[in-house]
Amino acid sequence: MEKQSTKTTELSGLVVSKNNISIHLIGTVDELNSHLGLVKTMLSNDDTWQFSWKTACQFIEKIQKNLMKMMSHVSNSENEKYFFSANDVIELRREIQRLLDNLPKQTKFATPGKNLVEAHIQIARAVARRTERLYAAACEERRLCLNAAEYLNKLSDYLYFLSQQESLINVNFINQITGI
Repeated sequence: MEKQSTKTTELSGLVVSKNNISIHLIGTVDELNSHLGLVKTMLSNDDTWQFSWKTACQFIEKIQKNLMKMMSHVSNSENEKYFFSANDVIELRREIQRLLDNLPKQTKFATPGKNLVEAHIQIARAVARRTERLYAAACEERRLCLNAAEYLNKLSDYLYFLSQQESLINVNFINQITGI
């Protein structure tokens, strides 16, 4: 039986162990990106509701592109074209505020599982939090963009509020159908 390689090459040309923190981080970012792709296919497409399905899908696609940029950044941390700008974080904060402006004030923790879409978004949120922890660990080994760290921190907030939006849309839709 042929021995499997335990090394891989980063974009920078550096050969590292497949157990290197940056490789774990890149894999987790890829996992998060896949979860967001699934979420995007599941979002409510009822544009009559106060939240725009098209806007949410476009914003998630932008996040996915940023996550691909992040994978490139981790694999080639010296190339500044992969750095996140402060504007990337500001844009995410704006979208969080837009969601918050349309949600009722929350007074207790939300337990995941109100509906399928909300549960999948909560899974993506949990993966985003793991990604943030791995990013922090990778920052201890090499110089990585601090704006990307803040972006990941805000991304889990965005996904939490998106899950609450989808939960609210689902409840309102069921109430309309059942007349409750």
